[in-house]
Amino acid sequence: MTEVSIVAVGTPQSFRQQLARALEVEADEIGWVQSATAAEELLIHAFGPMDVLVLSPEVKEPDALGLAEFVGRQAPGTAIVMVRDHTWNGLLPAAMRAGIRDVVDMTQGAEELRDAVERAVVWAANLRSVAIARPESHGGQRGRILSIFSSKGGAGKTFLTTNLACAIADVTGEDTAVVDLDFDMGDVFTYFGSEPVSNIPDLMALGEGAEHDRIRNVGLQVADHVWAYGAPADPTAEAPAGEAIGKFLRAMRNDFPNVLVDASVDYSDSALVCFDLSEVICLITSLDVVGVKHLGKAIDTLLQIGLPRDRFRVVLNRADSKVGLNAGDVERVMNVQVDAMIPSSRLVPTSLNKGRPVVLDEPASEVAVAVRQLAGKFADDPGVIDEVAPTNGERGKKRKRRFART
Repeated sequence: MTEVSIVAVGTPQSFRQQLARALEVEADEIGWVQSATAAEELLIHAFGPMDVLVLSPEVKEPDALGLAEFVGRQAPGTAIVMVRDHTWNGLLPAAMRAGIRDVVDMTQGAEELRDAVERAVVWAANLRSVAIARPESHGGQRGRILSIFSSKGGAGKTFLTTNLACAIADVTGEDTAVVDLDFDMGDVFTYFGSEPVSNIPDLMALGEGAEHDRIRNVGLQVADHVWAYGAPADPTAEAPAGEAIGKFLRAMRNDFPNVLVDASVDYSDSALVCFDLSEVICLITSLDVVGVKHLGKAIDTLLQIGLPRDRFRVVLNRADSKVGLNAGDVERVMNVQVDAMIPSSRLVPTSLNKGRPVVLDEPASEVAVAVRQLAGKFADDPGVIDEVAPTNGERGKKRKRRFART
């Protein structure tokens, strides 16, 4: 068989080994990405064609169907095989309509999976032989997404998101979007003394091809070069599907040079999709044992789901607190580098009560200077991940194997 490219999609990482065993090849001959959103990013940045995406049972059905829709637009020569570990309950017709080549029941053994993948490889090769043109990007140079995350409340996540957005807009002179993905109890707009002008359906209705004016109208300009996006806090609202969140964030990225996201405090679908699309993930913590414990758990969890460590930036909030811990302790215990330290300041709650971020209200203050220095680092060296690698740390490496990435 000629050289082909097969990528396993979805957690756990052991699915890659399971697929390799079924195909009777080495695991490093199979690519791997952690989610349907990461697979879409891989296709956007791929140097060559991808033959087959094999979706693990952990990929939810709406995400699988959304990925199939995306593949049909972006890479119609790529086949999708969907693996389930339970009965289909009518999934097969919907999958076929979406363009998924096959749905495999893993309970029936490895032979069915191997046959399905080999059929998909033949289909992709035949389709490629008629020279399907790859769709061209419509939006020129895309922006970048930076997400701010802490699984512990009160760490300063929303404070950093809003102030960093204003600082980046000021340092770069570029339009910047700040997105509140905490649909339960988000506070992004409070920091600007404003209220959301849209609801969740309005936001999710923005597709990747949304026009500039429509995108701006759904948001609210809250400062020079800064637009905010979010919905009124509603703990009873149903969270949007991960696929919808991905389309919304891509629409933001296509229209804004910089998109800062205040991620939810849990590892929800919206947060995980946000991480998949983020060039940088800022992990913020305060100098207390509980906060540092949450930081360590966040790093372990994000690494476990396949996100590369070089996307992480560690920010210590209230870093000058005299509490028996310092930045060196955090670096030593967590085996991380602290990228920024934000001092304590009474100006932070004062600016919140005013509804004006401290970097705008007190630009000469120590806390504003610290945030602006962090913004300058992102402006000078944004840490953009130029390629989403489908293997463990082997970015761009080409291998001449049966199921190697091309």
